[in-house]
Amino acid sequence: MDQIELNTILDEHEHWRTDLGTGHRAVLTSTDLRGLDLRGVDLADADLRGADLSNCDLGRASLIGANLSFAILVGTNLREADLSHADLTDADLRGADLLNVIVTGTEVWRCNLKNARIHPEILHMMIGCRLP
Repeated sequence: MDQIELNTILDEHEHWRTDLGTGHRAVLTSTDLRGLDLRGVDLADADLRGADLSNCDLGRASLIGANLSFAILVGTNLREADLSHADLTDADLRGADLLNVIVTGTEVWRCNLKNARIHPEILHMMIGCRLP
């Protein structure tokens, strides 16, 4: 998927989130989004199961309640992203930048955090988190 096609989906998702009865939820299951610019986007409640978000810039993105289970987030910038109540079960976060993320109620069962940049004091807020 290219940036233009993704931007169309993001516009529809924004309408779905803000305008009752219009737009469509972003369903990007198993989609190749590698390297795309998603800084500051609103993907709250989006379905990103199994999506490849390797090396994407998701800094300051809203991923509240998003389903990121089995997503590939290797080397992804998630700095200052809001992952509250997101599902990262079985996600691959090797080498991801998770500094200053918001993780209240975030589920991370069996996710791979090897070499991820994350403040140790926020790990306890992530449900199912174990240090690599």
